Amino acid sequence: MEDYLHECLELLQRAGDDVGRRRKAIQRPKAWSLLPFEWRALAFLAANKAAPEAIGIGGGVGRDRSQPQRIGRRGGRGRIKSMDDRLEGPFDVLVSDAPAAYKLAVLCAHKGKSGTSWDSSLDSKMSGLRSECEEGIHPVWRRLAREAPLIAEMAQFPVIEAADRDIDSGDWLDAACFDPLDRVRLREWLSMELPFTTNSEQAHALQRIRQDLTGGRSRPGMWMRWMSPSLRGLSGEGALLEGVLLASVSEDTAREVLGSLKGGAISELANRHSMLIGMRSGDFSGWRACANQEGDDGLSEALRVSAWKNVESCSVELSAADLLNGVEILSHVGESLPSPLRWRVASSLVSQGNVNEALGFIEDAVFSDGEHASTALDILSEVESEILTRTLRESIVSMSESGLLMVMRHEGAPIQIGLQAASKLWESKSIRHTDEILNIFTKAADIESLVTAFERDPSLSMAYPHRMLMSWHLLLGSSQINRDSLADLRKTALKSIDNSAGDDALSDASVALISLLDGLPRDMDSVHGKLDSDGLRSLNEVRRALSPDGDGVVKESKIENLQDSIQRADLNHLEKRLFGALIIALQLNRAAMDLQIGGEESEKGAVESLGQLCELDSAAMRTIAAVTNLVIEHNLGVPALEDWYREHDRTGPEFQIVRAAILRASGDRLNAARAYKDASMKLKLDFERSALVLRKSLIEFAHAAGWREAVSLVNAHPALSSSVTKRFKLYLRTCKRYEDGDTSAASTGLIEFAAQEEELSRNGASGSIRDRRVEVLEGLYRYPDEHGLPPDPFQGRVRAALQEVRTSKASRQTDLERRFMIEMRGKKDPREITILAMEVADTDPIKGLWMLEKAITSGDLDAKQSNTLKKSQRALFVSHSGTIPVKQRRPLRNLSLKPLIMVDTNILIEALKDDLIKELSADNLGSLNWTVERAFHWMLRRRAGEGRILLHIPPAARGEFMHRAKNPDSVLRMFSDTYIDKAIWSEMVDDAFLMQRVDSICRAFNSWNQPAKVRGEEIDLEDFLLGHREVFQRVDEQKRRGGRSPMRTSIKGEDIYPEKGDRDIMLDAAALASTSISDVGSVLVATRDSDFRLVSRALEEEYGFGVVGDAQQLNDRVL
Repeated sequence: MEDYLHECLELLQRAGDDVGRRRKAIQRPKAWSLLPFEWRALAFLAANKAAPEAIGIGGGVGRDRSQPQRIGRRGGRGRIKSMDDRLEGPFDVLVSDAPAAYKLAVLCAHKGKSGTSWDSSLDSKMSGLRSECEEGIHPVWRRLAREAPLIAEMAQFPVIEAADRDIDSGDWLDAACFDPLDRVRLREWLSMELPFTTNSEQAHALQRIRQDLTGGRSRPGMWMRWMSPSLRGLSGEGALLEGVLLASVSEDTAREVLGSLKGGAISELANRHSMLIGMRSGDFSGWRACANQEGDDGLSEALRVSAWKNVESCSVELSAADLLNGVEILSHVGESLPSPLRWRVASSLVSQGNVNEALGFIEDAVFSDGEHASTALDILSEVESEILTRTLRESIVSMSESGLLMVMRHEGAPIQIGLQAASKLWESKSIRHTDEILNIFTKAADIESLVTAFERDPSLSMAYPHRMLMSWHLLLGSSQINRDSLADLRKTALKSIDNSAGDDALSDASVALISLLDGLPRDMDSVHGKLDSDGLRSLNEVRRALSPDGDGVVKESKIENLQDSIQRADLNHLEKRLFGALIIALQLNRAAMDLQIGGEESEKGAVESLGQLCELDSAAMRTIAAVTNLVIEHNLGVPALEDWYREHDRTGPEFQIVRAAILRASGDRLNAARAYKDASMKLKLDFERSALVLRKSLIEFAHAAGWREAVSLVNAHPALSSSVTKRFKLYLRTCKRYEDGDTSAASTGLIEFAAQEEELSRNGASGSIRDRRVEVLEGLYRYPDEHGLPPDPFQGRVRAALQEVRTSKASRQTDLERRFMIEMRGKKDPREITILAMEVADTDPIKGLWMLEKAITSGDLDAKQSNTLKKSQRALFVSHSGTIPVKQRRPLRNLSLKPLIMVDTNILIEALKDDLIKELSADNLGSLNWTVERAFHWMLRRRAGEGRILLHIPPAARGEFMHRAKNPDSVLRMFSDTYIDKAIWSEMVDDAFLMQRVDSICRAFNSWNQPAKVRGEEIDLEDFLLGHREVFQRVDEQKRRGGRSPMRTSIKGEDIYPEKGDRDIMLDAAALASTSISDVGSVLVATRDSDFRLVSRALEEEYGFGVVGDAQQLNDRVL
């Protein structure tokens, strides 16, 4: 400090006597900033020429110190210390480590200022200090005495020149063993006493660097400016200081400066710093020396860490032990080995069996080649790691083909990892590895990718038919793959399945499950072997209950037991998916069976079960289609299915159909009608479905009294509405006219219709024109009741028309009817009602029976009264049954007459196929493939077994059935959409066996024989067919569009009408409906043929026989 003070005082000589200039002069040297405030106070004494008589050091003119100085730009008040206040206190200075001359000068200044307030006890201290000063003082004190008379005493002591200091640099050099980038250690080192003398410029530069390091966020970029020129070009220890400072700012010249130091410990230290700089700048020639540093100082650690952080760039041979040592070194500083070396360590550990330890090394490492992926897969095959799995999956995105192949082929690869690699390879459209890729798709049950591959190359479905059949059952409903395309691929697979080799990617159990799901179960032992005894027992019980011979009653607990057994089983990923599909198939079958059996509780449970299946994330396309078919067949409201379509296919017709069923179930029949209408419009390419849905829409409009919309729909789409009967259209138009207020037109329209019908039936008819018109109108009056439609306002308009047409001749009957209505509104005496009905029956038996039917179903009678009338109705029917044709008996539901059902060929064929599958299946339990067709023939047999219906195979249907089932080969062709093992077929199905099964089917579906005298040759069918030309034209177009060449009948040059066999069935059914058959209440044709279904209402209206196309329609007629 004495040197720095002296440097500042030297400038006073040139500053003259002006105090202001003198103050500025002493602050000009760099040394000024190095002086503490206490030393600066002494310098100000000199600048102020302080004398004993001065009041304050701060001013020579005697300014009153009681007046505070003002500070602040706006004159804000504040008290600041003057420089004399900075002078160190007398007692403080005595205990400091400052030189004796400094202490004495401070005491002299205080004594000269204090006057009488001086503490005399300090005089003795001053005497001691004078003794020390007698031995010699620094020249600055004599100069200070000359400039400041206040401490003139200091001029009496002898002056000695400062001798060069002999400082031991050992501690300083030892402290220099730190990382130059460690700012804390650098600051500590710069705060140590230097082993060499510095001038004020150098000291000032070092001070600025120290202050910058202390100030929080340092600014190394400024250090070079501060160091120049005072701290550049040094030698000896100074060169080490310079080199370390340059290294701390990553300056390239640091190595050159450090390299200039030769000999001794300082040279070795400089060399180590130089190695560290070189390692960080890319010179790895000394890597081994750096890595082998053994010291525990910061520099040694920095050398080791830097070496291992850059080990990837060095061409050195390293053992596993070396690498583990590097890992330990880096872990101490929170660092890790470069990823490639971490992989080498991990690979070595995996080979030693230390998989968990290996995982710790590479869990967040970067993948750069296939070898790394191989090591990761070795680890993942033993332990789970979300981090490693995620990192591996991210690396697959940019992996080379060889790396992808390695991942795909790795035996221990998690299935989803292998799948990702296979998918990436498939995206490259490389055909070289197709087989391997498809194997991965199969094992991972990635059905979407598998089917996409089959679509890209349809021949693959021939090479891998089992996989295509599996895809048919497992493809997600949310898939964008077209269902028709999927069905075509399935057909291709079925054709080639017998010629295909075994599939190594599928286990025996998988193949057996596919066969069970798709048709003919085989080799069920492999499936049974996967289940424990409870599961096996439950599976067999459920399948037996759902078989053709079962009772259809399946307890939920049985399926749950099977699920639990599957959970416990040792299954691969694909087997789990297939067993899951099996459970869903059983649940679907159970729900369908509950719906067939009927009952409120059964239906409620079925709807709940179907909803749960639709809520599954893995809901398959087949599942959604099956549930949709059940909804359409049974008019079920399944909200979960609506939610599914809303999310995945809200633009399709199925969404509107499902939505309509829900609206209908909730009572909102008007919006249900509109939803059905929207669906019908979207189904225009499928004429049959569109027309059937349009019919539903019109029925819902009728129930909702939406007459205007219904009539508008009929008028706007005449082709579609041509499948709707003219009576139904009359019903809608009559109600609309009434709603519009045109009651006269409503009645007139009814009378005109009756006149037209009377004219058509005039040839050979008995009775007068008025009688026949009244008969037509009376039939119209019963129309709403017979078809479950709202009676008003239609029946009111019919009554008005009847009043207008009837004559006095009919007055007696009219009077009886009036008395009947009065009785029903009054006493409701069963005896009186019966008498009135019997009187009416004398002239019109069916009307008398219908009056009793109406009374029974009115809801106005108690149970006893209803039973009395039922007995009376039965007796009345027996007495007149010979004169009442079957077609007039349909409204008489309380007579419990049985429907006579004529079974068409398509039903017999479906039944035969199902029967053969049952016989061919290894466990004789048949297929789990539930369809509407299968449910239909099951229900026919079930209702016949219950004695509710009579079954009859008409000659035309029997003849066609026998022709198509004439030999095993012709029957085998019927299984184009079913998985059949040709070897088993050839072994079991010969001519004799086939004829046995065909006869069994014929017996099952023919419990009633047609009398030989009943023939329909005299019935005119041609005019009816011509009247529905547009319907048959659309049906013909649709059949041909599907790739078929249907057999058709030509009428007036157009080959669009039903084939001869179908026409014969129509004629036979019409003939039977016109006859009086004991205990038969209606004639129905059971068929799936659109030639019947689309004109079913018209056939019933014209000829008196109905058509049923599914189990629900059958139940509606029977139950």
